[in-house]
Amino acid sequence: MYWAWFIRLEAVEVRVRALFELSNIEVLFYLHEKSEVRYSELLTKVVPSRSTLALTLRDLQADGLIERKVEATRPVQTRYRLTPKGRGVVEHLALIKKLVS
Repeated sequence: MYWAWFIRLEAVEVRVRALFELSNIEVLFYLHEKSEVRYSELLTKVVPSRSTLALTLRDLQADGLIERKVEATRPVQTRYRLTPKGRGVVEHLALIKKLVS
């Protein structure tokens, strides 16, 4: 009986680790570290695919986890930062990550 519980626990651990490899989780943690980041920095440091990054940012913004700020400069600069809700999610994810590690 103990081994069955252990196998289930390992399966959960594998799922949680896979969750942390997703681009949206990586973006959330990066924004937590850097406070405010330009789109180009996210593209070079976190998610190297433009299409994946665009979808990730759109989803996170729709969920209310990040804010998007467009500056009318030449060239136009787009910056992203966590919302209070996003900071709360990152704090919870960090605790989960610590438990799994």
